Amino acid sequence: MNLMSYEEFKKTPNYKKFIEENHGMGTLKVQAFTAYQAVPISDVEIVITKDFGNDRVVFFEGYTNSSGVIENIKLPASDKKYDPVTLEPSGHTLYDLTAISEGYETIKKYNVDMYNGINSVQYVKMIPQVELEGVKFNGN
Repeated sequence: MNLMSYEEFKKTPNYKKFIEENHGMGTLKVQAFTAYQAVPISDVEIVITKDFGNDRVVFFEGYTNSSGVIENIKLPASDKKYDPVTLEPSGHTLYDLTAISEGYETIKKYNVDMYNGINSVQYVKMIPQVELEGVKFNGN
């Protein structure tokens, strides 16, 4: 898998097709926590990517603040809105969100649906690693 930045992606043929289908914009807030949302986790690395064939494009990289939050992450999204009759989404753009923090489960992965004009929230449950007599366990 070839890893590339969003700026590099803008120079590829895949970008033109992607942006034609996703010329809207959605906003994402990520909240990392443990202990059933009681304890926020700061400095969690959040990476948002999307795969295009053999290319994995990094749309965002950042760290949660002292409240375990990153806000106002803007991501391209389909400009189709909710169906007013069924209230079902008629168009969305799917991204992968990876959360990494020392002392917690190595990697947490989430699929994030983005909608044009919608502020989405993704909660990230961080599970502490536990070490007993030299053997690491992921606490669940």
